[in-house]
Amino acid sequence: MKEQQEFTETDWQRAQTAVFDEYDLFTKQLHVEGVDYTILQARRIVIYQDLVEEWRHSAATLKVDLEDNVQALTVFEDLATDGKSHLLDRCATKMEKWPDYIPSPLTIWLELAEDAERE
Repeated sequence: MKEQQEFTETDWQRAQTAVFDEYDLFTKQLHVEGVDYTILQARRIVIYQDLVEEWRHSAATLKVDLEDNVQALTVFEDLATDGKSHLLDRCATKMEKWPDYIPSPLTIWLELAEDAERE
């Protein structure tokens, strides 16, 4: 396993902004595509809302909560690649396969970390 990089609070603020931007683009896409598309995306909407909830904390709290979460840390790979977050989409794709879905926002990130470690 490769050595884990240390990210600063500023890095986490940048990641947080990128995640919020990804969420914003998703909601704008829903508006553009219309009601029928949005209805088809209902499960993904709920998943995105739950995922983004954890990212609403201050950057310092976010860092403490997610700095050891291999799935959450992939946002930094996204930023290095194209400057945008694809984290919500990547996580939602995994979560849509979960048979039962009612966890709290932090539990979601713990589950995603376990999934990532198994891969």
